[in-house]
Amino acid sequence: MEGLSQKKDFSRLFSRGKRARANNIKLWYLQKEEGNLRVTFVGKGKKAVDRNRVRRRLREAFRVYYYPQWRDKPVDFLFMSNEKLLEESFEDLVEMMGKVLGEVKLDGVKTKSEAE
Repeated sequence: MEGLSQKKDFSRLFSRGKRARANNIKLWYLQKEEGNLRVTFVGKGKKAVDRNRVRRRLREAFRVYYYPQWRDKPVDFLFMSNEKLLEESFEDLVEMMGKVLGEVKLDGVKTKSEAE
């Protein structure tokens, strides 16, 4: 799973991308002409321990439950949450992530959930 790393990628994502939100998770996404999925996770909080834990939980939920259906799509994702996410169970986190990903609309590309 590749991530966004360059400043121009983030600038393009924030200026041209679309947003979706579900409870404590925000998602910015941008469909590309070609390429593979790139995902970045951002945790907000006062303590580095909390920020890192938020990022790890987001990354693991996406990797286990959603990466297989998105891995071949030409899209950039940026997931963001704060330390309130640490109060949620992992099952609730997965459900919130499913809701926010359900709002993603890509032109000419069907996800498994849209195909059903």
